[in-house]
Amino acid sequence: MKNQFNIFKNTLVMVFCVLAMMLSVGCEEAFEFELPEAGSVEDTVLPTADFAYIPNALNFRMIEFNNLSTESIKYAWDFGGGDTSNEKDPTYTFAAGEGTYPVTLTAIDGNEASTTVTLDVEVVDKFVPIPVTILNGDFDGGSADWKFSSFTGGNTNPFNSSADGSFTNYDGSDNGAKTRGAKWTASTSVSAGANARYAYQAILVSPTLVDRTVKYILEYEYAIKTPAEQAGEAVGGNRIFSVVLDGHFDDGADAVASTPLSSFVADEVKGKTSHTTVRQEFTTNASGEVSIMFSAETAVDCYIDNVKVKAAD
Repeated sequence: MKNQFNIFKNTLVMVFCVLAMMLSVGCEEAFEFELPEAGSVEDTVLPTADFAYIPNALNFRMIEFNNLSTESIKYAWDFGGGDTSNEKDPTYTFAAGEGTYPVTLTAIDGNEASTTVTLDVEVVDKFVPIPVTILNGDFDGGSADWKFSSFTGGNTNPFNSSADGSFTNYDGSDNGAKTRGAKWTASTSVSAGANARYAYQAILVSPTLVDRTVKYILEYEYAIKTPAEQAGEAVGGNRIFSVVLDGHFDDGADAVASTPLSSFVADEVKGKTSHTTVRQEFTTNASGEVSIMFSAETAVDCYIDNVKVKAAD
């Protein structure tokens, strides 16, 4: 009888121990996420709601919104008429056209705190030229984005990479030293035949229509070595050619043989450390598909850098 009692007692103790352990774990888990972590700081900064907007280059009714809110992770837009969006940077079309429309943005943080702002959005039938981004315009990526896909009877290599680019960064600031650029030599000039180098890039611009003429500017910096730096002069002088082509081209031979929309000869010789800025204006075509191309005829090294295309004022 005594042994049975001891077995019962030991079993009861074990049950109580297991229950105690389960209750202990349950309590810890229950309060695990209610206690602040060591060293944590309470978030007392409320979100701010703000935005800017621009019309789409092809459709003035289509407004592209730029969210400028801070301290927020969720967004609620109200464009009126029951139209809403939870995107960070939505695009919305005001089908009714010109007018002033109140647009409301609510910015919400991780604690569900929120701030709301309402701004009047003005929709105006005003032409906005398509902005152009030149890929690898500062040549920091070497020859990337400047090659023809093919070149019948020619060379798809666009230029020689160079450390003798402009002292100016792509954003116009002074670098304090030379940046990378593109280089042409006597052996890669137009007269070099199959070894001639042509830098090419296709772009899309706003087209010129019957009732609308659109102009853009091809801008770049160039430098040509002086005879003192490197003896030699090509027939007609050492010079760089920049052209704006009418269309997009897969084969470099077709591009070279085509009639350009605009051409310019850069021939100011000031030495490899002195760059001259060219602003070459051109009128777009009816398709909006144009290309830019550079080449040279030179007996000395010459360079270009910081190529941009922007809408004319």
